[in-house]
Formats: sequence, structure tokens, C-alpha cells
Amino acid sequence: MASTSRCAIFAASGISDRRAPGEGRQPFSLEWPSDPDDASGGARTPIALSAETGITAAQRHQFNIDFHRDLARLQTWAAKWHWPCPDVPEFRVVVSDRFKISKSLVPAWSGDAGRMEFPAWRVAARKAAIAHELVHVLFPNGNRLLAEGLAVHLQAELGGNPAFPNFGRPLHQLARERLHAMAGLGHRCLADLDSIATPAPLTLKVGDDFYGEEPRGQTHIYPIAGSFVRFLIETHGLDAFRDLYSRTPLISLQHNAGAPERWTGAYGMPLADLEMQWMSVIVRDDSAAHATLPNLNREHGHA
Repeated sequence: MASTSRCAIFAASGISDRRAPGEGRQPFSLEWPSDPDDASGGARTPIALSAETGITAAQRHQFNIDFHRDLARLQTWAAKWHWPCPDVPEFRVVVSDRFKISKSLVPAWSGDAGRMEFPAWRVAARKAAIAHELVHVLFPNGNRLLAEGLAVHLQAELGGNPAFPNFGRPLHQLARERLHAMAGLGHRCLADLDSIATPAPLTLKVGDDFYGEEPRGQTHIYPIAGSFVRFLIETHGLDAFRDLYSRTPLISLQHNAGAPERWTGAYGMPLADLEMQWMSVIVRDDSAAHATLPNLNREHGHA
């Protein structure tokens, strides 16, 4: 990564400026914050922030601090657990009231790795899923279930603020509620989700109901993905999950959800068996689950 002690904040080229005449944006620089969480060393990836409309200068400043904090935590986590982390030349972050959802994985698939979009209202409320979107830039994946599951899990573990989809609530508890609302806890859904390749969105058909890319669908599906990945890491260890994750790398403009057999290769059992184990966890509260389920080579990274 490029070595610099400052982070350039400016309006990215190609972004339409919808402000009134005379309200142009001025480039400025902001020091990387001196923060105990920042253990990433001297190498700094430049970050270009374009804040169009919807946030104040103070909110932009706070977002920049939050962004650096979560980036440092993820870099520390990756170094501690030997997780491959690509060299990102620059993060190009756009905050705008044009956006309804945050986005960085689809741009990465399209060949624009490092571009990140955040709705202005979430940034203003300090509810932007910064760590989630950073995971998509640092650790993208061709399997959408795994990509979103890891992003949800690490946002909950390392993110400095509550964010979508659980906003601070325990993931297993929320997944249990979502599954119960969808079709009952006996419904199997992971094979369908596992077949979805990036950049297609996570969608699920349950009986006559379709859970799609709209807010209702995503608020049901994303906790399930995050809860399942959390279960895999906490119960079977990070090494096995890293092995599985590496089998479906994100390749620009290609679709690669992976073959079902890769689960047996990484875990020694098919996805259906892992789903049964996961279901046995989420029907109980988290404390009961930790006390009763066997711990197989537990490795759980904390910054």
C-alpha cells in the first residue's frame, strides 16, 4: 500500500455535484486519527471521500474518523488471523442522498475495487455499515452468501457502531426470529442461498413468499447469512472457514458460487449437516449454545 501519513478528502471525479451554484466542495486533508484501535503501522491507503449532499462538515469529519477506526481494526484482525488482504491502491468513498443502500461488493465485481457508496442519512445518524463494506473491499468473495455472511459477522464483531442488519442485536437471536417469521425453524434455506453468485443479490423463495432485494427481503436474509458464518467460525474455527472462503474467490465479471462438494472438502461434511448444527444453536439462546455445542478448534478473532 502507498505510504502516507495523511488522508486526502476531496470530491471524486465523475460524481455529479447537485449543490446550488456557489456551494462547491473544497478539497482538504485530514490526519489519520491517533487512536488506540489503530495498529496498522505506517503504511496508509489513501482515502478519497466525496460528500455530496445530506451531511454537515462535522458529520463528514466524524465519518472519516469512524472509517479509519474500522479499517484499522479489520487490518489488525487480518494480520492476527493470517487472512489474505489485497493491496487496495485507494478507497474511493462516496456519501450521497442519492443512495438508498450501501454498496462496495458489486463495484468490486465490476472491476472498480475500492469504490464504496453510503447513503447520507445513515452516515449522518452514525449507522453506516462501514466495517461491512470494508470487508467487501478487503475480503471479497464470489459466493454471495459467504461474502455477506462474513461482512455481517465482522460488522457486529469489529464495527464501531450498530449497523444493518442487526443494529447491535445478537445475530443468532435475530436469525431465529427471522426464520420463525418466514417459515418456521424447520425450514432449510442455506442450499438455495449458497447457489447465488456475486453480483446477484441474496434472494429466497419460501412457499408463496419471495424475499428479494427490497428492504423486507434483505432484513430477513442478511441476519441468517451473518448468523451462519458466525456459527461456522465460532464452532469449527477460522482455519476451516478460510479454506472454504478461498475456494470461491471474486473474479471480476465472472460468476463463481462454487460447487456443493466444497463444503465436504473444507469441513468433512455437507452443507446440510452444518445447517442442522447451526439450527440447533439458534433455537437456544447464545449462552446455552456456547455451553452445549462441542467446540471444535475455536478461533475467533477480536481486534
